[in-house]
Amino acid sequence: MYDFTIIIFIILIPLLTVISTYFVYYLYRESNKKRIIVDMLSDSSGYILDDKKKKVDITDTSSIIKRKLNYGGFSYVYAEYIFYFISIGFGLLVGFFVYMVMLSPIAFVISAIIFALFPFLVLEKIISNRQEDFNFGLKGVIDKVTSMMKSGVGFEQAFKKSIYTSRSKFTQEVFSIYVKEKEIIGEEKSFEKMFKLVESKELRIFYLVISIGRESGGKFSNTLDTLRKTLHDQGTIKQEITSSTKEIKIGTYMIIGLTVGIYFQMNSVFEGALNAHFFGTDNGKLQMFFIIIWVAFGLFVNKMMTKIKD
Repeated sequence: MYDFTIIIFIILIPLLTVISTYFVYYLYRESNKKRIIVDMLSDSSGYILDDKKKKVDITDTSSIIKRKLNYGGFSYVYAEYIFYFISIGFGLLVGFFVYMVMLSPIAFVISAIIFALFPFLVLEKIISNRQEDFNFGLKGVIDKVTSMMKSGVGFEQAFKKSIYTSRSKFTQEVFSIYVKEKEIIGEEKSFEKMFKLVESKELRIFYLVISIGRESGGKFSNTLDTLRKTLHDQGTIKQEITSSTKEIKIGTYMIIGLTVGIYFQMNSVFEGALNAHFFGTDNGKLQMFFIIIWVAFGLFVNKMMTKIKD
């Protein structure tokens, strides 16, 4: 009964696995490149700050999930275990629902694995929103600090005033560590704690600018102004790229919509034969399941290919 479907299953699953592995490796490689560059810059700044060459450790040795949860604002003790429980539970729940509809162990296993990853995608979206919110607030802080320093105000006074007047509550929350704990644990340790709360390349660059400015005597308004202009230019370019990639995404959704429309038209022409097969037989249900998985995977690949990397 499942001979044809099993053949498709044997062909598609390895193909999907190979393609997924490639994209995961590609993303890991790009992320690793960024991490190496940031670590090198951080190491250099650490050596600049201390004549004894005592390096500032801004790297986090905890697990990837733990770091992601910290970036997402879930920093309590058992957050990692709760996340695993939610992921596995959600996958099994959806898998059981699919099994009740299709009565297929294959569909149960595949849907359980796929939907177990769904909480991680939600977490990534939360991190992205927090990062965007923080970077927007950081740009405002840098603008105000630069303007006040050019007017003769000292960096510390200008920085603290800019933090208090920031329109981003999350930016205020992150920089409150600097305001409250700098005198106790030092500037380097304060930034080290801030790096664990938000995944922001701009924050690390800002830290390097401050570090170099301290070494050069503390008067670095021109350097901050250059950083401010760079961040604004980056934002402008990102908006232009986002507008251009929307056309690709819209085209993809139009193709899917056209496919669905053609399906209903063909089903009407064949007097409901398509519905009877895909939704009325076990073999048809399994085929429709793999079609949906394939379309969803295509959308995911399209999103990754058109994603703008910071």
